[in-house]
Formats: sequence, structure tokens, C-alpha cells
Amino acid sequence: MKALKAALVAATAIMMPLSVASAAEDVVIVYDASGSMWGQIDGVSKIEIAREVMTGLVTGWSDDTNLGLVAYGHRSEGDCRDIETLIEPRRLDRAGFINTVNGIRPKGKTPISAAVQHAADLMSYRDNPATVVLISDGLETCQADPCALAAQLAQQGVKFTTHVVGFDLEDKAHASLACIAENTGGVFVPAQNAAELKDALAHVQSVMDLEPMAQKQVVPEPEPEQQVEAEIELEVPKQVTTGSSFTVSWSASIHPEDYVAIVPAGADEGKYTNYQRVRGDTENKLIAPAEPGLYEVRYVLREGARTLGTAPVEVVEAEMGIAALEQVTTGASFSVSWSAS
Repeated sequence: MKALKAALVAATAIMMPLSVASAAEDVVIVYDASGSMWGQIDGVSKIEIAREVMTGLVTGWSDDTNLGLVAYGHRSEGDCRDIETLIEPRRLDRAGFINTVNGIRPKGKTPISAAVQHAADLMSYRDNPATVVLISDGLETCQADPCALAAQLAQQGVKFTTHVVGFDLEDKAHASLACIAENTGGVFVPAQNAAELKDALAHVQSVMDLEPMAQKQVVPEPEPEQQVEAEIELEVPKQVTTGSSFTVSWSASIHPEDYVAIVPAGADEGKYTNYQRVRGDTENKLIAPAEPGLYEVRYVLREGARTLGTAPVEVVEAEMGIAALEQVTTGASFSVSWSAS
């Protein structure tokens, strides 16, 4: 459990690079206080762990960046309108922020779409750059489409981005949350245990570190010619279904902190919504994106975030199959089975 807490406290790695990358921008954390946050990991409730994360966050937050807090599901058990601005984006009062977070008690539903919209409006996203960091452990439960909303906010906003931390998610929730990040140019980081969470946060930090360098557009001095590493060969299925888990294998691992990732075909470096560290292995699993289309799996060096190998993969919609008896008698019970492929 100590390892889990330590990894969760490391969540400041997400926020600190954001403050560096966009010092003039507002950042709002959308905080999941739905009833499911009372669920436990290794005997400790997720809300307790989340409080520890937030304490670590505010301790390392830059004084030059505004930080706000929006919570949902903390006042009513069944109200999809239970969304509240607890702290408006402003210069951080660390003690006050921590006290506010520690006073949140999970109760209700998960209105993710409305909460992200609320945070965007709070930052006047149509007129100003705005960043949301969504921390959630489950699916939208208020009959809204977070994927469509994210695309709309990205289109209407000046520079609107949502980064999503998926905490202890079920498999079916991955695609629903990943699309929020995908549609706004953000990063989705699922984590099922301490080790995965630690790796995910390290990846987010490396992605955020690349953003200020790209924005500065500085022309570098010529560097001495360096030896080029050997190309890595990847093996992936030719076709996978949306949101499914699939196996990726590679010919060799150069460094344990290198990673394999799936991205849209031809995507720029540094925009990975799903990845796995190689850890010295030659095989692991990735999760297919929520949107069908042409993608590629890449082997990426930790040092310099350079791609050493790629393999194409097509993501298609899952086909549902249903099996049942051809005939049954009136009033009789019968079995029905279904599958997705």
C-alpha cells in the first residue's frame, strides 16, 4: 500500500509541467466525488488516496499559475446537477485548497460531461486558453456524451485541452474517457495499480515537458552526428476492435523506460493516448482507441522521445452477435448469449 500511496502522490508530475507549459493559463481540476470513490484499493478508499494526491499536487504547484477546483457528486446521491465550483481559478492558497479537498465526501452520480463543460465555462474557454484535468474512476452516469462534448469544446475554444486520469477503471470505461483527451489534444492515462500509475504519470510528465519547447520554436544549434540506434521490429494484429485489448510484441528492448504506444497514422511525436513501458520485456498489451480508423503502434525511446519502429493497425467497430433457440413455447424461459468481435 505504501507503494500505491507514493505513486499517487507522484501525480504532481501531471500538474507541474502544465504550470510550466502555460504559465498565463488557468487550470481547473474536475474532481470525482461520486459514490464509487468509496471503493477500496488494498484496504484504503479511493477518496482517501485522492486526497493524498491533491495534497502532493498543491505542495508543488507553481505560484505563477492559477488553479481552480470543481467537484461533482459530493452533495446529493442522485442529482446529475450536483456540480460545484469549490475554488475559482486564482493564485493558489495551499492550506485552503487542501482543507477544501479534505472536506469533500463522495455521495452521488458521475456527470462527467456537465462537469467538464462547467469547468470550461468557468475559464471563459471561448476567449482564453483553458486546461482541464479530469480525475475520474468511472463512466458518465447522466445520459450525456462526453466524447461529443469534448470535440465541441475543442472546436469552440481558443486553446482548450483536457487531460484525463482514469483511476481504477473497468475496461469498458477506458474508451469513454480516452475520447475526451483524444478530442481535445490531451493525454489519457489509465492505471489499475501502483506500478502502472507511476509509469502513466511519468509519461504524462514527459509529454508536458515537450509542449513548452514546441511553443518556443527555437532553432537549435547544429549537433554532432550521433550513432543511430537499430530499428525495432513490431508485430501487431492487422485489425482490432474499438476499446479492445490487443497484444503487441517487439524485437528488442533498448531501455526499460522506453514504451510502445498506439497513435493515429502519421501523428506527430509526443501525442500518445495509450502506451505501456517495455520494462525489458518483448510483449505487452495496448487498448485500442474509441474511434475506428487507421492507426500505428510505435516503439518510442525514453531519451528524446524518438520513434524506432512502427507497425500499422486498423481499428474497427465491434460486431455484436446474439445466439438463441429458433423456437420456444409460449411462457417458457430460454437462454440467450451474446458476444462482441
